[in-house]
Amino acid sequence: MNKPTNRLRTMFRVGFVVYTMALLTATHWPGLAIKSSFSRMDLVIHAGVLFWWTVLLFTTQWVATGGCGCFKRRLVWTGVAGFVYSVFDELTQPMFGRVADKYDVMADWFGVLVACGVIALWVKLSRRQ
Repeated sequence: MNKPTNRLRTMFRVGFVVYTMALLTATHWPGLAIKSSFSRMDLVIHAGVLFWWTVLLFTTQWVATGGCGCFKRRLVWTGVAGFVYSVFDELTQPMFGRVADKYDVMADWFGVLVACGVIALWVKLSRRQ
């Protein structure tokens, strides 16, 4: 199950926890705004941030590993976790003087879907060789 000798997995797990804490801090910081010439640069950032959150979560092997080691099940549940996290993150922002925006959630979900697609492609290509 959880081998203490797997340093790479431990690094991914620590990185995921630190990344999630930084993400929660940034998304709930009152009055934090991103200035850009692009009108909705925040949507690009949302997609990118959730892309990496999903990739890191997948690499931790915390989601749906079970006994079978089924890649598809693990990938699907990682995506579901990303969807749930993004909704939680967005709906809790008004408690900190921020605004919950459906377009932010949609950008988050896009990032999660792209991450799942990239992971699936990566695994498919790596299994060929």
